[in-house]
Amino acid sequence: MRYPNLRYGNPTEFAYYVMCHGDDIARVARILRRSERSVKDWLHQRKKIPWWVPEVLRLQRMEAAHTLRQMGINPRPSFGLVTHQAQLVLRRPETKTPQVTDLRRAAFDQPAKAISS
Repeated sequence: MRYPNLRYGNPTEFAYYVMCHGDDIARVARILRRSERSVKDWLHQRKKIPWWVPEVLRLQRMEAAHTLRQMGINPRPSFGLVTHQAQLVLRRPETKTPQVTDLRRAAFDQPAKAISS
């Protein structure tokens, strides 16, 4: 489902992009060329967010990822995901459960082969 009023941006999505910038409101304000007060008001939902604010931040992230992909640099794993219902889903690294494995002693007991030219 889309955000109900297309005139205004999604506050959850905006909070996600601010969080991706390290919660640095001054940096986000500089990127958007707006005052820190405006960004704080949007973040604390005192004022409605213009529709273009999350779009600009989203497009900048996409462009940065595309540039890294072109240069052959692996991007960092993403922090979270904003779903269609405007909910932030944090991605947690999967924890490996310890498993008992049987080691084959025969494979380790063989002497190393000499490399012949």
